[in-house]
Amino acid sequence: MRPHLVAGSLVGLVLTACLAQPFPSSPPPPVGSPSPSPLAHPALPTVRRPIETIVPETPSPPPTIPDQLFTTAAVEQNGVRISIELERNPMPAGEPAWVTSTVTNTGDDPVVYVPCGEAVNVGAAIVGPPWRKGLALPNPAMAWKAYLLGHQGLDGDDRSLFFFAEGQTGASSGCGDIAHVKSLAPGATFRDRARWDGFAFRRLAPPPTAMIDLVGKFEFDRGDLLAEHPPEDRHLLDVHLEAWIDGRPDGYLDPGEVADVALRDPRLTAILAARDLHNGNEGVLIFDPVSAKYQVGMLESGNLPVARAHLLTIDAVTGEIEGWVERDWDYAVDDFP
Repeated sequence: MRPHLVAGSLVGLVLTACLAQPFPSSPPPPVGSPSPSPLAHPALPTVRRPIETIVPETPSPPPTIPDQLFTTAAVEQNGVRISIELERNPMPAGEPAWVTSTVTNTGDDPVVYVPCGEAVNVGAAIVGPPWRKGLALPNPAMAWKAYLLGHQGLDGDDRSLFFFAEGQTGASSGCGDIAHVKSLAPGATFRDRARWDGFAFRRLAPPPTAMIDLVGKFEFDRGDLLAEHPPEDRHLLDVHLEAWIDGRPDGYLDPGEVADVALRDPRLTAILAARDLHNGNEGVLIFDPVSAKYQVGMLESGNLPVARAHLLTIDAVTGEIEGWVERDWDYAVDDFP
């Protein structure tokens, strides 16, 4: 059974895994450090413009990225100072980017917190224009479309991005089942490092050029580590940094549009019509950054950790259906969709 996704404190979905290790104590970085020059994008596979029947609207010109951007921001409240520092700003879409979060206890008593994945959750819930929804299809196709998109958490309008501890993707978390807390002594500091994979959450095409409100959130209590801490006594500290995504020039299809294309194919619709859309049969709609193609279909529940995959491959720019694959899907290798 796939682990349940866990909602976090950010607007949107924040998923973490308990792997973060604190860095040695050191003073927080200075506030307001300018960003280094943006780096050039690495080459992705050559892609063609979207066909007009898939993306009828003319895309708006991308916004202009300011010349001077900051890489750090900090705030102090309730005896805690928190800062976030991006390794570069703007962040090139499709490339990994790192953020360092620093928390210092400036108060007179211990800070109690849960180090689940990252003690400081960093992400942005609104990245660029809202998702294009695609077509309003007649049933049962519309129900199948909702099934394909729903497993990716694409019920809302907003693109999102999140930073996770090294090796984590946001697929699942055991944190809710583990009573693991830590204490930070007065005057002490810890650091987290987390990574954005360069793509829209989760396993979707790179986001477009956009300004984002990057938010770091730290939730904590004060006092004895072993004492009970009522939820109403908990503190939530937010730090905001204006950051930019430097989008790629390619006009990728949005997930709703990809689902419209996929549901034209009788091989996929036959599977969807014949199978239970629940009970462990998962919808799949993910972007492969190596081939610049989407994989769309179903993972049919089997003998975990292996399921049976029924997948279309669709060019993420043109919308052309390029193949049909039926294979074993090993969650330990292929990850959760």
